Amino acid sequence: MKRVGRYEIEARIGQGAMAEVYRAYDPKIDRVLAIKVLKQEYCENPEYASRFIREARAAGALSHPNIVTIYDVGDASGYPYIAMELLAGESLDNALLARGQFGIGTVLGIGQQLADALNYAHAMGIVHRDIKPSNIILGQDGRSIKILDFGIARVAEGGAEAQKEGLMMTQMGQVLGTPRYMSPEQALSREIDGRSDLFSVGAVLYELLTGRPAFNGNSIATLAVQITQHEPSPINTDPACPRGLEFIVKKLLDKKPERRFSSGGTLLEALKRERENYDAVYADGRRRRLSLQLRLTLSACAISIVCLFAAGSFVVGHQDKTMERLAITSGSSIASFVATNNALNAVENSPLPEEEQDWLNVQAFINSASSDPNVTDMTVVDRQGVIRAASDLSLVGTINKELKDQGRLTGDSGVRVSTVKGMDGVETFRFTHPITYSGLNFGVVEVGMPKNELRSAAGYMRNMLIILAVLVVAMVGCLSYIATRTLLLPLRRLKVALRDAAGGDVDFLISHQRKDEFGELYDSFNAFAVSVQSRGEPDSEMAARPNETVILSQPDENADTSTPAKLAVVSQ
Repeated sequence: MKRVGRYEIEARIGQGAMAEVYRAYDPKIDRVLAIKVLKQEYCENPEYASRFIREARAAGALSHPNIVTIYDVGDASGYPYIAMELLAGESLDNALLARGQFGIGTVLGIGQQLADALNYAHAMGIVHRDIKPSNIILGQDGRSIKILDFGIARVAEGGAEAQKEGLMMTQMGQVLGTPRYMSPEQALSREIDGRSDLFSVGAVLYELLTGRPAFNGNSIATLAVQITQHEPSPINTDPACPRGLEFIVKKLLDKKPERRFSSGGTLLEALKRERENYDAVYADGRRRRLSLQLRLTLSACAISIVCLFAAGSFVVGHQDKTMERLAITSGSSIASFVATNNALNAVENSPLPEEEQDWLNVQAFINSASSDPNVTDMTVVDRQGVIRAASDLSLVGTINKELKDQGRLTGDSGVRVSTVKGMDGVETFRFTHPITYSGLNFGVVEVGMPKNELRSAAGYMRNMLIILAVLVVAMVGCLSYIATRTLLLPLRRLKVALRDAAGGDVDFLISHQRKDEFGELYDSFNAFAVSVQSRGEPDSEMAARPNETVILSQPDENADTSTPAKLAVVSQ
């Protein structure tokens, strides 16, 4: 085949049960696309051909990012065809063969896209009827998907004329290939709606998570029995599948349509909530394995550490500032005291020649004042910059060039405070106070006080606060652990009761004497158990219809093996 209508066939790229798929070129609009052509054996029957075109046109009305776009539908020389977008990627069944199973995040993303697309199609009145991995194309990014063959499965239902001619093929036959993904109502030939597609979505998600089909019978008969009567094996994955996602898949695979999600939109919301939970808990690839008791204890300790750190930083910061202010006040007071007590001697010596000046009293006072351990050094400098008295006698008679150059020997008033770092790296406060008398300056007094004492005191206080914080956090951790354990004990008791009830054992009640909220919770469980016991309603559709049996007839051993098995519901 070289041409279909105006489309030039370039290569055959695949085939299905009903049609063959070709890569083609549309010269009219210069576009490469895919052409799906109904196989010759089906073209010979006008019923199939007309339904193929009719359903393809209905699907062509769908416009959704997760549904393949149909450009054109027509008939070329008796061959019905569908022209649609050519997708880059691979079918989901091939991806499963290559990977074995998909990550939880990827499965959630694929599930959301399927739910969104099906919700849109069902709202347009179109049920897919054949959701399966081979009808889902996984994009090259490994995350985006597109659904193929919307509505085409309906062609297999045939019409009255086709049934008379014996040409009708059930969805368990050649048209749809393997029935692994069909819903129980499809297998029982009952009326179906969008919830049938949702069952198929559940089967697809199950296989993506586990790497194995939900129903793995080797024959059509076995598969039909599994789909209608058996539950798939529990989902066991590593890392473990989130409980929420496991519940969603289990709900999708419920035998009764009314127990599944009511629509694709409802399923989409459930998957979105599960995705939010996954992003919050599992996004870093590490599932939390700590017990609730330990997590609550660690949370309480972490909150205590943050609060204590903030409070401690505030206290230590204010303490340092307060201690520094006290040190400055003390140093300023000492410098002022020394300047005041030596002002008269400075005034008397000021007009005298240097050889007649007497500073012995001042030196004696300095010797006495500098004996304070909180004073590192003390000097008295006259208005010419000469050191007249000092705690270090070697400085007496030398010039204090720093004070002289800065012009601080005259015309200055008030104490000045600075921080000086010595040759040994030790920092000191330097207090410079003018010697004044009757408003005139006659020199200055310099007093040095160690700053490292403040640092030692601050460090001691920090250490004490750290020790206190460790004791507080340890106490909070112990109390939180005990309190959480006390809180969880009744919850564990209720968990065991609920697990037994889920297994069908509702013949006992929780005995208690609690008067708190847990007592109310126990009473609610007891009321539930009593209600279940009193109703005693059967839980399955088969139990409600005990006289109905699924009978599967296999083909005769000498018959054509291509003939599909027949399935029927018989009332006994």
